[in-house]
Amino acid sequence: MSDEQKPAQQITVNAEPKVLKGHYANAFSVTSQERDVVIDFLSHVNAHGVNQAQLVSRIFMNHFAARDLIATLQKTLEQWEKLRYEGNVPPVEEEKK
Repeated sequence: MSDEQKPAQQITVNAEPKVLKGHYANAFSVTSQERDVVIDFLSHVNAHGVNQAQLVSRIFMNHFAARDLIATLQKTLEQWEKLRYEGNVPPVEEEKK
């Protein structure tokens, strides 16, 4: 059986409620090292003369996982763009007078 024909395995993920809450990030930084890719997620504010970013999370992953992440993000964005820009959104009903 090839890799493409294997059924998907389900994984149970355990997380504390604080982690499930998540964090907002509107910026990121990616650094590649010999063995890992490091992704820093940041909350960036540029208001009232203050330009600063707060580190929200730092993720280390190997290059294979990073490649899979890129492919999954690309697929997800393509699906979102198709829904957003090619229709498939229910029409807005006109206001009745």
